[in-house]
Amino acid sequence: MELCGNISGSGIWIGMAGGRLHKGREERHEIIPYICDRLKQAGTAGELGKMIAMEVVQYSLHDLQHLRGVVEREMRHLPPAYQRKLRQKMMEQIFGSHHRLIAMYRRGDFDRPGRRVDESLGEYCDMVTKASHDALPGDDPRLVLLYYLLSTFTMFVLGEPGHPVGTPFPGGFVVELRRGRYYCPIRDKADDVEFSICPFCPALQMEGV
Repeated sequence: MELCGNISGSGIWIGMAGGRLHKGREERHEIIPYICDRLKQAGTAGELGKMIAMEVVQYSLHDLQHLRGVVEREMRHLPPAYQRKLRQKMMEQIFGSHHRLIAMYRRGDFDRPGRRVDESLGEYCDMVTKASHDALPGDDPRLVLLYYLLSTFTMFVLGEPGHPVGTPFPGGFVVELRRGRYYCPIRDKADDVEFSICPFCPALQMEGV
């Protein structure tokens, strides 16, 4: 699934897809573009957050654990010390963002419109559609979509980096928060990574890296 490429060098059936993501692989491929096209229509962070939550609540804890397993397999070739540090932040990226999304949805936080979403959302959604469509035969398009949905929430709704503050990168650099602004050591250096979330991240490129 290549979720770590740029780093390594409750079943409520109310979503926009009406539970159809749990059908066969070909049918999933058909419904994912529909979901992404719907997300494009969101004008505010509140609208987008609610749309994302209505999709994510269709996923079970088993799905989250499966996604965790995919991420951990992609890290297995990394040096052990770096792998331990990265694993903690990748789990925060998955489980932490999922918890925040569902908590905000249940509190009704998304009923408040909030700020306008960034204009790059449309391009991002097109990228997600292609990434899900081009998933390798062994990959589950549902899990590819789940990863991107959580990243959409973090970047376009919360306005935070796709990779959490403290995420380590080769060379000893980490994502930082300084005086209210986020900085990433690879923000502008992931163009060679297909389907990377980095070009859409609100973080700034770290100086001198």
